[in-house]
Amino acid sequence: MARHFNEKQIDVFKECFYFHARKGDITSEVDLSIIMRSLGSNVTKDEVKKYFDKTMKMKSSDGKIDFASFLEIMHDHSKVENNQQELKAALIAQDREKKGYVSARSLRQILTNIGEKLSDKEVDALLREAGVAASGNVNIQSFVDTVMTPSPDY
Repeated sequence: MARHFNEKQIDVFKECFYFHARKGDITSEVDLSIIMRSLGSNVTKDEVKKYFDKTMKMKSSDGKIDFASFLEIMHDHSKVENNQQELKAALIAQDREKKGYVSARSLRQILTNIGEKLSDKEVDALLREAGVAASGNVNIQSFVDTVMTPSPDY
């Protein structure tokens, strides 16, 4: 599974996995859900059940999900969950004129008041990284590409 994730991602997954699964394995859907959500996945109960049941059907599972099997689950889920498309769709919904832009002011309002609220300082950093003036318009596709592109590990 290491071929699907970089070393840093695996380290984060491992730390979270062993923090919650202190004995080294997951034995319930609830535990699987907690770990996946702790890692930022927006997993549904049905998805958790599907992943858990699929893993339990494997001959080597012995009723437990080890870290290697957990990586398989995370890989499967990464193919289903597409945060980039979800972010783009949310911003397009705010583009009332359907021109591919949203005002920086509207974006700031969204990011500081909805969902996982960002501070003004964090929003300023995002806008700066995207090369947008605080009073300007934000190209939706460009902004999504900028904020969703992973930072290099070097």
